[in-house]
Amino acid sequence: MMIRNICLVVFLMHSAFCVSAQQVNDFNLRFSERGEDSWSSMPLGNGEISSQVWTDKEGKIQFYLGTTDSRDAMDNLIKVGKLTIQFEPDIIVNGKNYAEELLLNEGVFRIKNSLADIQFRVDANRPEIVVSGSSAVPVKIKVTNNIWRTETRDWNKDEYLAEYGDNEMPFKPFMEADDALKSSGGGIIWFHRNKNEVFWNELMKANGLLDEGIVNPLKNRTFGALVKGAGLQALNDTVLYTAKPLKKFIIKTTVLVQQTDTREAYINTLQNLAADLDKTGETVALAAHKKWWSGFWNRSYIYFNAADKKLNDTLFLLNRGYVLQRYVNAIGGRGSLPIKFNGSTLVLDTYNQAIGRVSGKSADARLWGGAFWWQNTRLMYYPMLASGDFDQIQPFINFYLNLLPVAKKMTKKFHKNDGARFLETTHFWGAWRGGDIGWDRTNLQPGISTNPYIKDLIITGLEMSNYLLDYYRYTGDEKMLHAQTIPFIKEVLLFYDQHYHRDASGKLLITPAQSLETYINAVNPTPDIAGLIVVTARVMELTKDESTLSLCGKLQKELPAIPTAVKDGKKIILPVQSYKNKINVEYPELYPVFPFRIYGAGKKDTEVAINTFKEKQRAYSGWQQTAIQAAMLGLTDSAAKIMKINGLAYDKRFRFPGFWGPNYDYTPDQCHAGNYMNTIQTMLVQAESNDIYLVPAWPAEWNVKFKLHVPGDKQVEGEWKNGKMVSVKKHPESSNTNIIIGFR
Repeated sequence: MMIRNICLVVFLMHSAFCVSAQQVNDFNLRFSERGEDSWSSMPLGNGEISSQVWTDKEGKIQFYLGTTDSRDAMDNLIKVGKLTIQFEPDIIVNGKNYAEELLLNEGVFRIKNSLADIQFRVDANRPEIVVSGSSAVPVKIKVTNNIWRTETRDWNKDEYLAEYGDNEMPFKPFMEADDALKSSGGGIIWFHRNKNEVFWNELMKANGLLDEGIVNPLKNRTFGALVKGAGLQALNDTVLYTAKPLKKFIIKTTVLVQQTDTREAYINTLQNLAADLDKTGETVALAAHKKWWSGFWNRSYIYFNAADKKLNDTLFLLNRGYVLQRYVNAIGGRGSLPIKFNGSTLVLDTYNQAIGRVSGKSADARLWGGAFWWQNTRLMYYPMLASGDFDQIQPFINFYLNLLPVAKKMTKKFHKNDGARFLETTHFWGAWRGGDIGWDRTNLQPGISTNPYIKDLIITGLEMSNYLLDYYRYTGDEKMLHAQTIPFIKEVLLFYDQHYHRDASGKLLITPAQSLETYINAVNPTPDIAGLIVVTARVMELTKDESTLSLCGKLQKELPAIPTAVKDGKKIILPVQSYKNKINVEYPELYPVFPFRIYGAGKKDTEVAINTFKEKQRAYSGWQQTAIQAAMLGLTDSAAKIMKINGLAYDKRFRFPGFWGPNYDYTPDQCHAGNYMNTIQTMLVQAESNDIYLVPAWPAEWNVKFKLHVPGDKQVEGEWKNGKMVSVKKHPESSNTNIIIGFR
């Protein structure tokens, strides 16, 4: 009943105050009731540190803390911890005119009633969470650290979420305990420190990398926090309490993830960090925090509505979904590692309700562990190009650029050729997941996966190469292009050149291979051929390096054609030249549309791709790219229909209406949400060279104002109203961008 009431309140509020959204604060979330449990929480974050805060039935403020790199000794991304704040007398429960609001425009969660005014933020520029407030009456405050990892022990069978191949682990899955203590500065500290190296040793042994000099990044990795506040003192290792009642208060939680030789070194570093942060006054820090969020929202925007009230109500929810997902990306997008596709840093406990097959678990639990899946991870990063969130792209780019040395090492050792093969599933130092490489390698060929879904899947390197070229296209970063991007791509192309044989006619024979995870034991998969066509051509336009040009030219001459067939008198693209097994539900035949853009606005023979799209019924939720591909082909009705379905499929059980899932993976499903954002952008703007196509797949009756980034470090701003483009602005105005209205 509680959740239905929340949904009703939100719906009534948006209907009442928002005929048509014109700015981000039109989507601020407001509630007139307290929450119930963690599923009532509102997410906040600064790109690296996140928090989910809620008020419960008893008037307590509770919040989880997470980071992008709080990884335990089994490389699971887990919470830093959870804190509770209580007031005596209870100003949360006893106050009248209760209201909560998530201020998206400021990155602040506010609780207000007749007695209390409390603001909660994860500072945009500093590694700390700040809770500040005032009370109409003096109150005592109690802050409690709620540790659930209380002992070091092996998991029992029901506790551990085993994934593909994990049942073969040659050791028992385990969890290590957290430590808690008083801080020398009057606060409390807790932290989780990795000590057990059995996972690392067994994983690297299975990968054949144990003796390759790769440093263990999990060893002694320590993550925790220090909590303190003026007028608060430590009662014990886990509780802070006010020495006397206060009417104004500020509670700061400093968060740190670091590898240190000793626990004492970590504690000292954390205490010194907190002390340094105190040197900046709260007024200055808060102003800088709000300035960051203002700048973030001003980078780009999309606001759409309709004259028809019923349609406008739907469009408001769809527009809100776009805004909330961009906000979620900002929460987890500036850390040292990419966003986790299966929940980011915002996974919640399942004590009261299940997420898929997960129930009764802490907020540490999620499906698909701590490793990174290429096909999933990339999908959050495509829309960041058009939204101009290049700072959030950096962790993704750096992740794969930094994997290059290990990828080359593995390629030489296991495949006996030059170049670099990038894996579909990888830990952040470059090794396969244990369940994918196979924990028991007895009588198996070194370096070959036992997982048929990804055994011969190598599209990662090519698609990342194309993404790096897109990044250059948008930013114009010449230094990165020549120092990092071209050398990276050259290694990817070398792998294709040296690893595969040629057929009788001298054409590249890409086998053993697979077309994504779907067509297995395959020959000449369409995504790989499309990727090689596009990447080699783009590289040849951008480099003068003779060896790279020679390699690209050689591959171009030897490439087989993209597989096609004629069905019902129409030419269509095939997913692969030939295959023996089909085991998943992907559509590799549309990779020449997206991500490789051989077909689309302004391109030749696009009718072939349209025929292919219409040839069969297609899935569209989760990591499926169907809606993006429809938009790329100018199929407005299909793109809009799927976008509506995907956008309205947020999980109504959560108070925050920006969580989709679990679909194929987990909740919040970042693959689904990334595709949703990308669909809306692609319906509005498609860019090739200097040609910018506006509203190529946008319904005539949907009015929209937008500002998006386009290639050449430029932006385009426009308004579409009543089926006409009423204004267009280019930034800079002097740019030679060619604006084209509609799909051609």
